[in-house]
Amino acid sequence: SAFAALKEDGSVVSFGNEAKGGDSSTVAAQLRSGVSQIFSSGNAFAALKDDGSVITWENSMGGYGGDSSSVSNELQSGVTQIFSNYSAFAALKDDGSVVTWGSSYGGNSSNVASQLQSGVIQIFSNGTAFAALKDDGSVVTWGSSSWGGDSSGVSNELQSGVTQLFSTNYAFAALKDDGSVVTWGFSSNGGDSSS
Repeated sequence: SAFAALKEDGSVVSFGNEAKGGDSSTVAAQLRSGVSQIFSSGNAFAALKDDGSVITWENSMGGYGGDSSSVSNELQSGVTQIFSNYSAFAALKDDGSVVTWGSSYGGNSSNVASQLQSGVIQIFSNGTAFAALKDDGSVVTWGSSSWGGDSSGVSNELQSGVTQLFSTNYAFAALKDDGSVVTWGFSSNGGDSSS
């Protein structure tokens, strides 16, 4: 196991198993000040700084979300919140857009990129997928298709009226403004509410 501690002066100290994210030496200079929050995936960390930028590091094996180099330009400013699952991250920006990185469990949101350009107000995650709630009450999902990343089976019900989202390890539930609930994802983890 590895840990990252945020100090009062805005610096970060990481410790523990170096193979699981305990070694932040490659980004140590960027973690000396200005960090406001730390987030973690299975074996990676993301630090949100006061200026809205993001610094990431991960285990020595890679693939857990610590390598954000493919989206580094988008993480230089404007990030307000970071969300994670087992091996991916999603950053919500102040313009309502979303930036993702990490593994196939949600790190690649290219299939829904046009829907994540604006209007996102909150992001929810389960173990392997993400769901974004938009300001028009619609929901956008991505990540592992069998475990909540694919909501096409209930897409008509997720076009509007959603007020809140909830998750289990591999499923999601949406509460709608008429009091109804819509579920999707792995059936034995709550994705099938038909019976």
